[in-house]
Amino acid sequence: MARTISEIQQEMVARIAERLSLSASAVAEWRLWTFVVAGAIHAFEVVMDAFRAEVEDAADKITPGTLRWYAEQARRFQNGYNLTYDPETAQLYYEQDDPDARIVTVVAVSEGEKELFVKVAKTDAEGHISPLTGDELYNFAAYLDAIKFAGIETTAISTTADSVRYRMTGYHDPVYSATAVREGVLAALDTYRDSIGFDSRLYSQQLIGAVLATPGVVTVDVASLERKATGMEDYVEVGVADDLHAGYFAYASDSSLEVLSAAQMPL
Repeated sequence: MARTISEIQQEMVARIAERLSLSASAVAEWRLWTFVVAGAIHAFEVVMDAFRAEVEDAADKITPGTLRWYAEQARRFQNGYNLTYDPETAQLYYEQDDPDARIVTVVAVSEGEKELFVKVAKTDAEGHISPLTGDELYNFAAYLDAIKFAGIETTAISTTADSVRYRMTGYHDPVYSATAVREGVLAALDTYRDSIGFDSRLYSQQLIGAVLATPGVVTVDVASLERKATGMEDYVEVGVADDLHAGYFAYASDSSLEVLSAAQMPL
């Protein structure tokens, strides 16, 4: 909610007084400037409040019960807060709006035969994905149970990244050094991993294409490309494509990349 000009100016004056020794006069020029800046900040906050209200109003118009609706509700989850029931509107809501408590930043909802799977995760300041903790997932599952439609079964999923293991040999143009090509291929693999959207499919040809696009790479021989999700005992071949159980993946530490000169390429 937008602060008043007076509130903003008082905060500015207090902070300036802590750092600088200026005239205490109520009509000092520096105080007039704080009023001007406070007015601009107030106007910006008013605009942001209006924008937020417009966005939330649009979200509220999403047809209830659809996959998109469940995804939107998942993002509104506030960890550590209890829902309140409004008897006039027959809706559940949070009495306090706390954006910092909205820990779900990526979500994907899909339909099974008899239930909805709601896959969620968090992201840090750098955009890296991580699963909810045990307590957070428990709270989120309880939240889903509270807001879901009667007769609809929901399963909340938030696990560690699927493990993707590759074994490949890259052949490079002798003009490029093997070290530079290896670093380029590893960077390309990381870029591909970070570029696919949450809960997207892992396509083997796209991964190979990322490697082939690396400067200096002539061709690549992929001996194997495997995936293992949390709870799986063994890796399984990816094949043409594979769905990611966690919604995202990380490369296995025992993945193997060998870089050889194109002159060593078997014919």
